[in-house]
Parts: sequence; C-alpha cells; structure tokens
Amino acid sequence: MALSELLLSGVTTVADLSMAHPGWLDLLGESGMRVCIAPMFRSARWSTKNGHTVEYAWDEAAGEKSMAEAFSLIERAEQHPSGRLFGMVVPAQIDTCSETLLRESFQEAAKRNLSWQIHAAQSVHEFHEITRRSGFTPIGWLDSMDLLSERSIIGHGIFLDDHPRTKWHTENDLDRLAATGTTVAHCPTVFARRGIAMRSFGRYRKRGVNMGVGTDTYPHNMLDELRLVSYLARTQSEDPRSLTSTDLFDAATIGGAKALNRDDIGRLAPGCRADFVMVDVTHPQMRPARDPMRSLIYAAGDRAIRSVHIDGQAVVRDGKVLTMDYEGAAAHLDEAQKRIVARAPQQDWAHRPVDKISPPTFRWA
Repeated sequence: MALSELLLSGVTTVADLSMAHPGWLDLLGESGMRVCIAPMFRSARWSTKNGHTVEYAWDEAAGEKSMAEAFSLIERAEQHPSGRLFGMVVPAQIDTCSETLLRESFQEAAKRNLSWQIHAAQSVHEFHEITRRSGFTPIGWLDSMDLLSERSIIGHGIFLDDHPRTKWHTENDLDRLAATGTTVAHCPTVFARRGIAMRSFGRYRKRGVNMGVGTDTYPHNMLDELRLVSYLARTQSEDPRSLTSTDLFDAATIGGAKALNRDDIGRLAPGCRADFVMVDVTHPQMRPARDPMRSLIYAAGDRAIRSVHIDGQAVVRDGKVLTMDYEGAAAHLDEAQKRIVARAPQQDWAHRPVDKISPPTFRWA
C-alpha cells in the first residue's frame, strides 16, 4: 500500500525505515522503486504503565546483535539483482540507543560511506529525557559525541533548544545543524495530527540546514506532504514569504538526494539516473498554467500525475501502478485492521477498546 501510494504521488526513491521482515528486499525489488533500505536497531524499548510516565527496558546486547544483522541486510541489498537497492544506518531513536551503539554505528557508517539517520528532537518527553541523562539537548548531545555531519540525518528535528514547548537556556541547536551539514528529514502530517509543528521549515532553510521531506504516515502522498509543509511553514513563521515553492521542491528532490549521499538522483542532468515523472499539464486542476509547479503542489496534486519512470522503466502509467496490486493490498489492509482492532485492548496500557481510544466520526447502525 505504502509503496503504491508513493509511486502514485510521483516518488521514485524512498528511504524505507522498518524492522527487518521476511521477503522485504524482494518486495522492494519487485516494486520497481529505487529504495534505500533502513533496518532500524535499538538498545531499549519504551512503554508506559499509567499513560504519562515512560519507562525503558534496556538490552544492550540485543541492540548490538540487531545492528550486526542490519549491516548484513544492507550488504544483501547492495547485491540485489534489481540494482536499485542501497542502504542507510539507522539507530532507531536517540532515547532508545546507548551511547556505545550510537558511536559504533556512526563509525561503521563512515567506514562504509553510508548515511546515518536517527530520530531525535521528535517529542517533548524525549527532549527532557535526554537533558536529564546527559545535561544536553538531543541535538547538543549528538554534537558533543561528534555524531552530526554531512552523512547525518535527523528524523524530525522539531524540538530544538529554542522551541516554545522546550525552551532551554541555550539557542544553539539550529546553528549546530547548519554548521555540521546535518540534514533534517521533515514529515509534517504525522505531527500536525497531534497538534505539533516545526518552527519553522523556512527558518531552518535560511539558517543553512539541508532539508528533506518524507511521509512517515498513512496516506503516503508526497504531494500532500509538500502542500502541508508550505502551509505550516507560513503559519508558524507568520510570514507568507518564509518559504518559496523553489525551496520546497528542492528539499523534496535534491535535498533528499544529498541526504542519501547520491548525486545521480533527485535531478534531471547528464549522468543521472533516468528517474522522472510525467504530469498532465492539461488537467483542469493544473489550469491556469502560468506556474505548473505551484499548480501541481497546491491544486492538482497526484490527480495530474500520469506516469512514473525509474531507470527508464515505466512503473506507473495512466495513473495505474504497474508493478504491484494496489487494490489487492488495500483489501489485505482492511482485513489486517480488523485483527489489529481485536488485539488493541491487550496492547493498550489501560486496556481500552479502539472505539474509546479513537471514537468513530458517527455511530454506524
């Protein structure tokens, strides 16, 4: 479902952050997409027993084992017959990884010339947990360990030391990110649904931070994400000129390519891969056609995308995915949700049914 949605919204390359699972590489190869596999590993799991206190269960040996397995999987991906898979090193979250795991994974990423990604500055709890442990903000702690660099990607990077919800006694985090060449991967929808927003995308760009854009939640529609990036950037900065459409498109293309250490994707130029998207500029929602890029992002969205080519091969034609059964996946997803709904009370700290956690819009007869 996710891969089909990404293709239909014009994505040719995706970083797939996941836990390793059977058939993962073959599925990615069959999708026709260019995929950076990102098997996550960690030293601890978090949970809550009362809904407001977060507890961590540590197993550093398991983290080391999982990291070794991740590197083995990356090696397999690089040898995949599709030729379109490559890897990234991903210690899962800053608060669930030991200092040793962080340092070792970064050193190995440098040795293998791979990008290194971590979720950090993504929640108020995490911010305060890291300040409690280390005396630094999450970004400050990574910097103190020399883990910020041009190969580093911060997943989300919202709660910096100058964010209103986490106001710290310093205002250095944004400058740290810019000075080290670190990328921030921005995924607005998953946070906007919880009333959280970056302050703000245009400010990061103007300070010199390389920005990329991702989805990170259902539906995986890249053009919807780009529209929301723009709206939130302007409302958070209270300035309609804080972010241009050029800045936005660059982040979604060359910004992401730079983060993945690739200079052969994200742009159309001699020597680059033949990854491109065909847009129907005669679609009614692409009119008037004065600025097709703005029309695509702010009006037509994925409705105007007609075909997607990766390595010169068509993977979407006439708005239909050619490599996967999108409708079949949707049916499987519907059945899977029924199983998840049945299991939810056992997974929830208060043993609540789904209808109590997330009440339906209407009461259905």
